[in-house]
Amino acid sequence: MPPLITIDNLTYAYPPAQPGAEPEWILNGIDLEIAAGEFVAVMGPTGGGKTTLCLALNGIVPHSTGGIIGGDVIVDGLNTKRQPVAEVARRVGLVFQEPETQLFNMTVEMEVAFGLENLGLPRTEMNERIEWALSLVRMQGWRQRSPFQLSGGQKQRVAIAAMLAMQPKILVLDEPTANLDPVGKREVFAAVQTLRQQLAMTIIMVSHESEQIAEFADRVVVLHEGKIALSGSPTAVFSQITTLQQIGLAAPQVSELAYHLNRQHGTAYDFVRLGDGERGERGEGRGADEYLISIFQSLIPNLQSPITQLPDYPITQLPQSAITIQDLHFGYEATTPVLNGVSLTIGAGEMVALIGQNGSGKTTLAKQMNGLLRPSRGAIHLFKQNIAGKPVGDLARSVGYVFQNPDHQIFSPSVWEEIAVGPRNLGWDEEEVRRCVEEVLGQFGLLPYAERQPTLLSFGWRRMVSVAAVVAMKTAVLILDEPTTGLDWRSTQELMAILHNLREKGRTILIITHDMRLVADHIPRCLVMQNGRLLADGPTRALFQETGLLQQAQIEPPQIIRLAHRLGLTEPILTVAEFCEVYGQS
Repeated sequence: MPPLITIDNLTYAYPPAQPGAEPEWILNGIDLEIAAGEFVAVMGPTGGGKTTLCLALNGIVPHSTGGIIGGDVIVDGLNTKRQPVAEVARRVGLVFQEPETQLFNMTVEMEVAFGLENLGLPRTEMNERIEWALSLVRMQGWRQRSPFQLSGGQKQRVAIAAMLAMQPKILVLDEPTANLDPVGKREVFAAVQTLRQQLAMTIIMVSHESEQIAEFADRVVVLHEGKIALSGSPTAVFSQITTLQQIGLAAPQVSELAYHLNRQHGTAYDFVRLGDGERGERGEGRGADEYLISIFQSLIPNLQSPITQLPDYPITQLPQSAITIQDLHFGYEATTPVLNGVSLTIGAGEMVALIGQNGSGKTTLAKQMNGLLRPSRGAIHLFKQNIAGKPVGDLARSVGYVFQNPDHQIFSPSVWEEIAVGPRNLGWDEEEVRRCVEEVLGQFGLLPYAERQPTLLSFGWRRMVSVAAVVAMKTAVLILDEPTTGLDWRSTQELMAILHNLREKGRTILIITHDMRLVADHIPRCLVMQNGRLLADGPTRALFQETGLLQQAQIEPPQIIRLAHRLGLTEPILTVAEFCEVYGQS
């Protein structure tokens, strides 16, 4: 049977940012075949061409983008260069990386119904599909809510549901789980798997979620510098830890664990998932739990390092509090409370994670801290000063805020000018501004993009620009809402190194995130939100052992912690390195 999708020597460059400039090839000779019913995951570094490849699959590249294209993309017998986008879109459904680019209707129900109306489906079938699609993404209770009143993660769920409801032959998803809570990520992957089983749908998904990819995808394709650097089964690709790290990507934690154990003990483990069947040392199929338990039975008795000797992230306890919140209440509508009695204190110089499921109130709470939203009841103190009545502009001198969607704050004609906006608004002289911008451009790896228009950069680079622009203001408090969305593993580590350096210099940092591995690796304290209340507040190491609390908050801890729990291990480790240190002794 011929492949459903054939990509033959695909090359592409967007229109040059400056007239007469040399083209920059985003894709540089892509050859790929995808069979009907296959689930192919696409990975790659920030700005590596993943989104461009998605747009080429339904003809948006080059019909809507312009630019220079070479080679061919054949989708279900149609050459996308020669067919209008509307014709290809009947076969290829595309979920964009930023959900707001495809949401425009007045209610969630109307958003999901829009595509079905274009297909001319009977009203009864439309209603059945709307309910089915919304239930797959846990949004069936929000049918009459405006999409623009939803959290970022909820918007993403609606965008996915709108495309699922149309049941296209081929579904292309560009980072569909980037803004979702850990349980939501798993549910979307499970929903996609259901579509494959029920409708024989072909799936192409761009994602950095290596652990979910390992569980659900048939094949992994890794893009690097416009070419396919790796392609194969999840086991084949994720066993190449060194190559992935050189490219800037992370493998599942159990794959990293296998890599370290192989180096320590001369073994040849290649496990990539926890729950599926996995190859044993002699090639026999066994459940992953049984397989891993058999491996560690010989290692656990050799435990040498008590938990008291494990490194822990210091929580700076300074006499001064940076933020104090007392009995905070807020609702966008009088009858619908979003925050309900939140009280907390963040010390000056702390780094804290604000976590919880989509819609739990995290972003709403954070926006209270810089005056973008005002409480209906309760008080907020910034360095012991009540902020009630203080203008947002005045608060911005002390509290820097990075929005969840970088496009909500980027507006300048160049990256250089974007980073200069904040310092100029603070009244710095031009020499100070110049020195600061040059420093921040170098710090964030943005010097090559200094004269580029930021809105034309990839999502990951726009994200870096948005963070850099706020960091440049040198505020005492820095609040970042999902700052690593769209970033590869290397860019995430580089960003966190910058933030750690700022914290060491006394800056207070609050990070809203759904990336639990990021939290375990870098952030010492967690605030856990649920239904507008502060469910828990404590050290990350302790909270990640509270399985009941995590389940209640719809939070799934990192894979290495789940492995330790499955094995019945009692030491509260957080990372692969700690696991090897404590349990990997020979």
